[in-house]
Amino acid sequence: MSSKCGYSCSKNNLENLYYYKEIESFGKIAYLESGSLKEQSVSTHFLYKHILQYVDLYNEFHSLDLSEFCAVVLPMGIDEYYLSRFKDKILSFLESGGVVLSFMSDFMRILPYSKGYIQSQIPIRDRVVKFAKSESAAIIFDGVREYDVNHRRGVKGFFNRGFFDMSAFPHKVEYLLVDCRGECVGYIDRESTQGVILSTANADLLSFGLMDNTTARRMGLNLLRWLGYELERIKQDGLTHKTDKRGEQKSKAWQNACDMGLNYLDFVPNKHTQSLSSHKLANAIITGGSSFHRYFFTNKNEKYAHFFSKRCHFLDLQSLNLEAFDYIVLSSRMDAHSLVRYKQKFISYLESGGHIVSFGEITQDYLPNIRWRDYPVNFWWWLIPNADMPLYALDSDGNKAEDSTKDGLFSKMAVKSAKWHYHGAFYPPKTAQNILVNELDESIIYKDTTFKGNLYVTSLDPEFHLGQGFMPTTEYFFDTFMQWVESDILENDIVCAKGRQQCVS
Repeated sequence: MSSKCGYSCSKNNLENLYYYKEIESFGKIAYLESGSLKEQSVSTHFLYKHILQYVDLYNEFHSLDLSEFCAVVLPMGIDEYYLSRFKDKILSFLESGGVVLSFMSDFMRILPYSKGYIQSQIPIRDRVVKFAKSESAAIIFDGVREYDVNHRRGVKGFFNRGFFDMSAFPHKVEYLLVDCRGECVGYIDRESTQGVILSTANADLLSFGLMDNTTARRMGLNLLRWLGYELERIKQDGLTHKTDKRGEQKSKAWQNACDMGLNYLDFVPNKHTQSLSSHKLANAIITGGSSFHRYFFTNKNEKYAHFFSKRCHFLDLQSLNLEAFDYIVLSSRMDAHSLVRYKQKFISYLESGGHIVSFGEITQDYLPNIRWRDYPVNFWWWLIPNADMPLYALDSDGNKAEDSTKDGLFSKMAVKSAKWHYHGAFYPPKTAQNILVNELDESIIYKDTTFKGNLYVTSLDPEFHLGQGFMPTTEYFFDTFMQWVESDILENDIVCAKGRQQCVS
């Protein structure tokens, strides 16, 4: 009896170990999420669950009373396009003395004077992120080794790959992080508003290091310690210590969001300026508003800027006429729950002869005939000498090959070009054509021919990595895969051209 009680008490003590009473006296911290389920969120991690409150950006933030919170976290993967609709709400929170912890790229220029993230041109293997010599940096990076933020298992590039242009700031800010060329990777702004902004260029101080037992795990705890000091300072100083230039500053800071070209979804492509996608086919990409969705179009010297005839945020799908396009692409890492309502729209499109290409996981029921299994991701197989990720290509006769096939997708590229990692596998219908499978014959790429139009499905996510600017093999894979899809559509002569050619010109 006593042993059971002892175990129970010990377990409860562990569960309650990381409390932040000093911070909680000011309020909890709102952790905004736009793609992760609550159980997968950083806000539920044992280090943070007692102080971070999960907030669904799409369904909860619009009605959330921020006065109940002392700080708001904007994670690196947040839907910045959708978040920009609430920039006035964020400004009001800051003017009330709130703290914003931003790890996003800020390509929509939501924060005052921000020019957004700029990808560094220094090769990842040569680039080094350094701790700034400042009071706040000394707190946040106390006990953290620079090596541990620059490397994960010996590999560079996971923590940060870019910087901010600080030239628009009319006042001094406190630097937290810089790169080896002195560019600003993270800063603290205490002057633009009555509150405090801590912003990093996609360097997530809370989540980085949680998957590894390195000193990088200290950053989140140290950040919360710094936040406690900052909240106490704001309380002591009050809201009258800053110069009264709020109107002028707001105007300058927030007019950036109206700059021409800022909204990447309003961009009008001209397919005739590129040669990667056939001019005979009208295509649309359904995408999200996270930084990697946006930078897919601008990375690689804007290689894919004109690839698609139309860009559409998934929240605007209701008003998009799919029949105007020969095929559509569904980007990976969109909010799967928000797509469920469009399942019949997708089915009707397939039945009419339209084609769908889907990248990445399909964890909700928004496409037909989908059976999906999640897998833990093996990011590191390639670090082990002589290791391999077992994948096998199939030709039209069902013959399996480790390298290439006589026809189909893998007659155009080797199987090794599809090997980086995958997040799960599919079990396609019997009538589907398996194109790439794993060691259990679970499908990584397949083509479903159930409908008049084809459904091309893969658990691989090349466009995500192209947007991240990380994983070189994904460029060749994406180019070859999309060329194969377009050739397959044209060769089978099942294009329904009615009302579509107008989108090509």
